[in-house]
Amino acid sequence: MTIHSTLLATAVLAVLSTASAQAAQPLRVAAGDQIPAGLVAAPLLADESEHAPLAFAWALDPAQPLQAPGPQAAISRSYWQQVDGAELQRGLELPLSAPDAVIQLSPAPGARALPASALQVRDPAGRSSVARSVDARQLQDAGMPVGDGSSMLRTGTTSAAGAYRLQSAQAQGRYVVQVLEPNSPLRLEVQASQAQVLAGGNVQLQARLLEDGASAATLRARRGSLGGEALLVAPDGRSWPQRLLRTTDGSLRAQVRIPAEASNAQGLWELQVFAQADGVLRDGKVAFAVARPTARFAGEAMPDPGSRRVSLPLQVAAAGRYEARGTLYATAANGQLQPVAQAHAAAWFDGPGRGALVLPFDQAALPAGFGAPYELRDLQLQDQSRMAPIESRALALRF
Repeated sequence: MTIHSTLLATAVLAVLSTASAQAAQPLRVAAGDQIPAGLVAAPLLADESEHAPLAFAWALDPAQPLQAPGPQAAISRSYWQQVDGAELQRGLELPLSAPDAVIQLSPAPGARALPASALQVRDPAGRSSVARSVDARQLQDAGMPVGDGSSMLRTGTTSAAGAYRLQSAQAQGRYVVQVLEPNSPLRLEVQASQAQVLAGGNVQLQARLLEDGASAATLRARRGSLGGEALLVAPDGRSWPQRLLRTTDGSLRAQVRIPAEASNAQGLWELQVFAQADGVLRDGKVAFAVARPTARFAGEAMPDPGSRRVSLPLQVAAAGRYEARGTLYATAANGQLQPVAQAHAAAWFDGPGRGALVLPFDQAALPAGFGAPYELRDLQLQDQSRMAPIESRALALRF
């Protein structure tokens, strides 16, 4: 341990030894908690973390209920494809399910740039169907982050659903074609079971096809034809195919295992889904955080009902700056528990070894009429040096 963490641990013991009545107790475990089973000594790519310890708390309005963060669903009315120049010269079929679709074409490195004037879009009857077109400069001037050589076309409000054809006799090289159908009633909903997971852990992926205004029978028929594939993509670009299985409710699901040897590359991981149903294409993706378990809460916590300070013992396997955060619930006059304060504490640990972090809820005054018993909820441990959420417990302590 460094001098910072040693002094911090000594101060914790001194404070607790003189505090009012308290009892050490293990942290509680509930379904859905993320708790490392073992630790790894992950290296630091760069030591840019603050080393000085920091702890603070602020009061909450107990009348305002807290919303626990959870996994978010991604909604898609779009799809994309990678194609080569030969396909574009012959004509690439694009299924559209609604009027006024947007088609964007972007050249890959080394491909010939194609201005919008070099592109043709024809409707199912073979008629030209471009209501408006813009080139890369116009898109960039409008603030869109597109590469040079990109073009965007709109089919217009009078276009009909069906199989369209995108064509360019000048195409050479590889291109990315993206299709957005903002007016389509058909959308793909993609959701992961959790917003964070430990390396070596599992995430459940679900993809559902939804249709605005569709009858139950129509929706069942659509979902009956739903199929697709998925990819797990790491921040460094590595990817792993995932098998999607159709369930009895017509959705697609996959049990996805995160590689235990997940790299130190910072950033979010993604689950990408490529689905089709009755000729309609949809792609969607969800992002989530993957953490290597470099530390964990270990041993018995020491909550002090008098000062409301909570000491949390740590086992650290890798040097870094670690942060604990949590929400204190207090008992109102009516006997109901309500949120009254949030606290954070962070310090540098040289590791491997043991130490402690103290949540200073005493820095936030209790609202009138609130007191013990207390609960520590939404307790989290973060590896700030690697931007990784390591541990989380919905209900950690009652004291």
